[in-house]
Amino acid sequence: MSELIHSACDAMTRLALHPLTLDIDRSGTRITAVMEQYALQRRSRGPYSPDNLPPEAVEMIERVALRLMMLPERPNFTVEGGGRWPALLMTLPDSRVQVRYVVPEDAPPVYQPDLGNVTLSGDTRIMLKYLAESLRLAAGKFRGEPPVTLTLSYPDDPRYEEHTEGVDAEFLDVIPPVLAAFELDRSGCSRKQRAALDDALRTLAYDGQPVEPLGRTGFTTRIGSARLQDSGT
Repeated sequence: MSELIHSACDAMTRLALHPLTLDIDRSGTRITAVMEQYALQRRSRGPYSPDNLPPEAVEMIERVALRLMMLPERPNFTVEGGGRWPALLMTLPDSRVQVRYVVPEDAPPVYQPDLGNVTLSGDTRIMLKYLAESLRLAAGKFRGEPPVTLTLSYPDDPRYEEHTEGVDAEFLDVIPPVLAAFELDRSGCSRKQRAALDDALRTLAYDGQPVEPLGRTGFTTRIGSARLQDSGT
């Protein structure tokens, strides 16, 4: 799982994308992202065919291929033109990372940071890497890493007013009003595996980063605008 998480972080960094949705399990990583503004300068409404592909999808293929050209792994592309809006499915088969690029009209109804504001995306990657290293550390007590799955959502940040109190208006846009909330499912873990991961999370926590119990068997921790938790139900 840690290898999948690192591959997801690497793909997000290389592609400069903000994940609107993200799911990671043993089969791989699935991400939803909005197509870049550069690719959206030319738009079409279809009908689409192999000889009449959406120009926005073609532009994204060129952009993605350019950003990944230094990798030995070549991406696969599928243009999805059967629905109301075109989408582009990019897959890195070896890394098991899949990104579904959608046009703004088809994006999930979640918060999207302004172009150039990487605060939320940066905290998201930091939290993912922290989890990956914690899984690797916990694996030292077993034959493998604890079996987990991970999902991302963007609920309102209950501490937003606290974080923005006294901040100049010109800097408010930098502070996201939502959390990048990662839910870690450890239902497939044994009691010892959960305990080992809890220890690893506390060992690798940054200064001032509490890892607090949640529910009967869960935990919660936060780095900037990103939260990781197992609800422990």
